[in-house]
Amino acid sequence: MTPLVYSPMASRKLGVNVYLKRDDLYPISGGGNKGRKAEYILSKCLSDGCNAVVTCGGLQSNHVRATAIKCRELGIECTIVIHSSPVSRSTGNLKLLELLGVNVVYCEMSDVSDVMDREMDRFKSNGLTPFYIWGGGHSYEGTLAFFDAVKEVECQSDVDFDSVFVASGTGATQAGLHCGFKSFFPKTKVYGISVAREQARGTEAVRQSVEEFIEKYGLDKTYSNDIFFTDRYHFGGYENSSELLTSKVIEVARSTGIVLDPTYTGKAWFGMEDMIKSGNYTSQSNVLFWHTGGLLNLMAC
Repeated sequence: MTPLVYSPMASRKLGVNVYLKRDDLYPISGGGNKGRKAEYILSKCLSDGCNAVVTCGGLQSNHVRATAIKCRELGIECTIVIHSSPVSRSTGNLKLLELLGVNVVYCEMSDVSDVMDREMDRFKSNGLTPFYIWGGGHSYEGTLAFFDAVKEVECQSDVDFDSVFVASGTGATQAGLHCGFKSFFPKTKVYGISVAREQARGTEAVRQSVEEFIEKYGLDKTYSNDIFFTDRYHFGGYENSSELLTSKVIEVARSTGIVLDPTYTGKAWFGMEDMIKSGNYTSQSNVLFWHTGGLLNLMAC
């Protein structure tokens, strides 16, 4: 369970009651929402009788770092496919991959699927039973992790949250929160702030995850309605930033003590601030910022 805290300085700054769900403190090296997903996904890996993993991500992917750490903890062989060229100096998440000594394979984005299939075949030829994990931990188990995370909030606080803001990438984190808040806090609206994808693709990805989850979990089919995903604050896409966003990350750190990064949480916070300023919020409004981590992304900048 990660802390849920009230931020007096952020509340004063934004004119609403600001709370944070500190998944940046999730108990895995580097923290973050991908640690939650990795716990659930690798539990499925073991229950399926698998003893090796193949997954993919970018140079500074939190997903591949969390997956690699959990694989080492559980004694599972691991191949990480990185859709980029090798770099001369390793930093952040990539440095941890090297420290862990997992198998890292570099390739072009267009070749990721073929390379992952090849690595699956290599493990099989070596007598192992590999488990395929989509980039970002996009899966039913990833969605379930965040549905269950909302149960934590229910145990931690009796606050009626008006809104929840979260950085949204491949969609499973937002889908889990969407279904969780629909179930336990039906008046609360979850806002996904895109870190990369454009509006139509991102919304559809979240919707597909929600529909898969409600089908398997047995939830109300109307849960697939009312999904909010915006691409107004992704600053040009994945790992892209700007002086404006960098300034915001610095400003928030100095005025509130909240550490964000320009790849994920900085974008979500920027969007949250803008939407609070332009929306129907008052000093009595309760807002929850779901902090998904990203310290290693910041340190790699």
